[in-house]
Amino acid sequence: MSFFDKFKAGVSDAGNKAKILVEVNKLKLQNSGKKSDINEQLLEIGKVVYGVAEAGQWPPDREGIQSYVAKIQELKFEIEQNQLQIANLTDEKVCRSCGNNSPINAKFCSHCGKTFEVIQVGEDQSADHLPLLEQPGSEDERK
Repeated sequence: MSFFDKFKAGVSDAGNKAKILVEVNKLKLQNSGKKSDINEQLLEIGKVVYGVAEAGQWPPDREGIQSYVAKIQELKFEIEQNQLQIANLTDEKVCRSCGNNSPINAKFCSHCGKTFEVIQVGEDQSADHLPLLEQPGSEDERK
């Protein structure tokens, strides 16, 4: 391999790594925004609960906060999906227990020590048909 071929391969590799880094940072920025949205929803729940308590109508009506809870669950699901994308881009996996990233070949989480699950794929299943994470709630609730 000539000097210029090695140089070209190095530049191409650097470009690919830069693209991955940009994508990872974009996903992290999205997660940061989603976490802020979750905090806003929690603040709204607090306002509803305080208003009910102040009016002497304790306990609060479940329907009054259910829309906020549903939005929080949706945002958490979106954050998890972004974390999975980040893990795929960086050859890492996400611990379902604590949410931290570990190397793809790790058997235990380096943060909390939890053992990573190994999913057995049968003959009637292929790995690309396994769900990565499922959204909280039933299929009917998400429609």
